[in-house]
Amino acid sequence: MASLTLRHLAGNTWLIPAPAAIGVYVRDGRAVLIDSGNDEDAGRQILKLLNGQGWTLDLIVNTHSNADHIGGNAFLQKKTGCRIAATVPEAAFIANPILEPSFLYGGYPVKALRNKFLMAKPSTVTDIIEATGPILDTGLEAVTLAGHFFGMIGIRTPDGVLFAADSLFPESILAKYPIFYLYDVREHLASLRRLRELDAAIYVPSHGAPSPEIGPLIEANEQRVRQTVSFVESCCAAPASFETVLERVCGEYDIVLDPNQYVLVGNTIRSILAFLSEEGRIAMIFDGGRLLWGAAEQREA
Repeated sequence: MASLTLRHLAGNTWLIPAPAAIGVYVRDGRAVLIDSGNDEDAGRQILKLLNGQGWTLDLIVNTHSNADHIGGNAFLQKKTGCRIAATVPEAAFIANPILEPSFLYGGYPVKALRNKFLMAKPSTVTDIIEATGPILDTGLEAVTLAGHFFGMIGIRTPDGVLFAADSLFPESILAKYPIFYLYDVREHLASLRRLRELDAAIYVPSHGAPSPEIGPLIEANEQRVRQTVSFVESCCAAPASFETVLERVCGEYDIVLDPNQYVLVGNTIRSILAFLSEEGRIAMIFDGGRLLWGAAEQREA
């Protein structure tokens, strides 16, 4: 992992650029982290940066529980005794990381899925927070940005910096990964609408550069989601199994599967199928021992 650095954004708000951005908000020499990087090495480097500034780590606020956002939690909590705050659903995954590969796989995960990419080391969530409103006594504000994961939040600092978690992906990610992970399509689209209305001086997507303007990026993300949804719907013009839809999606977008990609892409497709079903655009069709997805009128026929 490349060496981490500290970048000043505004007022008391700092950024540690990393594969998943890490925020730092400082008051009276006491620091609150917004996420903690992807592993113990990230945690070690973060602590070194904080110590170099003479700051004491009080609290980590996790935007959500994916391993690349909580990977430094265990190390930092062990070394500093810091508190950790998260929303109710995300707290369960932080304390019990086996839940993520289990959820994605749909059962006890095969060994190939019990890896650092999907499972951080467990840490203790000391403070449960709401998805909207003040975060304890930190001066930070939570903004619900569910969709990518169960109870994901964005975090706005008093300096007008909004850490937007994984609600937005930069153009480089959209180009590299034609399908990005979504748990709830409807909630994700609602979060994109919410981002249009949120007032901030600087927006920080977890995997992109800080920017004072995110309108075009919101449009690009929404367009990608709607394109993917439309393609999945087209795969169900004639009744098709999940595996058939997955095969067609991988062929369309040149996706090469490995264990991680199988569960991430597959889980996203299942979420899209659920969304299309709730929209009345496709329907579940049971054919003997098979579940097929087809046009809604095919079920009625």
